Amino acid sequence: MLVRVAAKFWRDDNAAIGPMYALALFGLIVVAGVGWDYGRLMAMDSELQNAADQAALAAASQLNGADGAMERARGAANDYLATSTSQWANETKLANDGKGTPITGLNFKFYKSYDRVNDTFGDEVTDDEDAAEAKVVQVTVDGREAFYALTAVGGLLSSGLIQADAVAGLDSAVCKAPKMFVCAPTHDFPTDADKGKGLLLHTLPSVADPMAPGNFGFLDPNGNVKDDHDKGNPNHDLGKNNELSGCIASTGINSEPGFVTPEVRALNTRVDIYGPSIPNCDPSTGNFCPSENTVSTFVYKTVINGAGKDPATEPCPSTKGNEIALSDALAEMTSANPNATPGFTRDDCMVAGTCSTLGTGNWNGQAYMNANHGGASLLSVSDGTRYGVYSWELLDKTARLGVRKLGYRVGTGGSDKSAIYCAYPRPVEGTAVVPSATQKDRRILTVASVDCTGLSGRDKLDVLRWMDLFLVDGSRTTGPGAGDIMTEVIGPAKKPGGGYAFQFYGRTKPVLLR
Repeated sequence: MLVRVAAKFWRDDNAAIGPMYALALFGLIVVAGVGWDYGRLMAMDSELQNAADQAALAAASQLNGADGAMERARGAANDYLATSTSQWANETKLANDGKGTPITGLNFKFYKSYDRVNDTFGDEVTDDEDAAEAKVVQVTVDGREAFYALTAVGGLLSSGLIQADAVAGLDSAVCKAPKMFVCAPTHDFPTDADKGKGLLLHTLPSVADPMAPGNFGFLDPNGNVKDDHDKGNPNHDLGKNNELSGCIASTGINSEPGFVTPEVRALNTRVDIYGPSIPNCDPSTGNFCPSENTVSTFVYKTVINGAGKDPATEPCPSTKGNEIALSDALAEMTSANPNATPGFTRDDCMVAGTCSTLGTGNWNGQAYMNANHGGASLLSVSDGTRYGVYSWELLDKTARLGVRKLGYRVGTGGSDKSAIYCAYPRPVEGTAVVPSATQKDRRILTVASVDCTGLSGRDKLDVLRWMDLFLVDGSRTTGPGAGDIMTEVIGPAKKPGGGYAFQFYGRTKPVLLR
């Protein structure tokens, strides 16, 4: 009987799969646990990577080439994104290592450059005093750990430390700007303290210091300037009323130094001075047209012919005579205004030879007021700057910008003819361009302030910021100082019609590099 029951049980295959499930249950639990915990692992990795990305972007937004940039970069990331009390703090919901949910541990490294193609960094910047050189930041998030909920059945206890890092920098573009750059003496130039200082631009590098502040050149994003030079054509961009069309990445813009005389002559059209090979003023575009106020140190001599003409009473003609240097004119005059100062003078230190390209802002402005405006106090009409006086004169052009007779010469007759010497503060050869909401004053030069460190010839440029310069005087094309362009610092660039040009001429945004 018992044998028959045992044999029947042995032959019965009902529910035979049950034992198989029982045997496989342990493995199924392990597989499910691994899948579950691996999903948690990947989610936590994403949380940490998002935190690293956001922190790197926040830090990179402060790398503007100014002092204190690295300190501000760390603060921007830590204070807003990695502080437990901040409402913007990143969190990990899946780490269970006892460190709480906020992701607070950030580590920073700063570099001068980063090569995306080869994934290599330039020199590391470790000293906050050198923050102006930091262009790239790498942010690493402190490792977090997830203790597995189910995988422990399979013998694995935790994920180990999971870390994330990101690399970011500022992506810059040049927009709607003239094609001119100036080498900056410092990375934060110009500051408020630089307002009113004379900045002497040289058309050729200084022999003593080829990268001295004041050297300038063209932005040449499409190679047109170089193409003109290579073909032997004089480039006239300094006289044009143009700007770049659209936006161009500033990290790829070439410089084009190498100036020739026609370029300076083109610039002089802004003060109504024209020379050989220079196009006429085009009122439809403003190209090669003068400003409304053309005050300069240029003097024009008109010979007086004909009986009965008294140079002492003869008025200045409506057209200009022959150009003559002020010093030569003063030497020829029989009678001269003892304070003859037809235009704005350079900084006193430049006149004395104690400074070269960058002045102090001190100039003999009161002498100019005495000679041309009845001795009105300089500080009563402006902030003491040449641009301030220039702007004040424009408020009443008829009364303040009349033709200036500087003196005369009484001749004896024959080849020794009488002459009068005049200056023209308003244009007579071209049609004045009137500033508007879309048009800047023609004597305001908006230029890129560029880091010229290591720049030699045609090379890539690092645009730091945009600034406005006042064209103090026309440029001589012959003799001492030929090619020099005297300007005065106004300050950070403004848009036509006023208002600071943040994100107008240059646009920057932080971007992830890795």
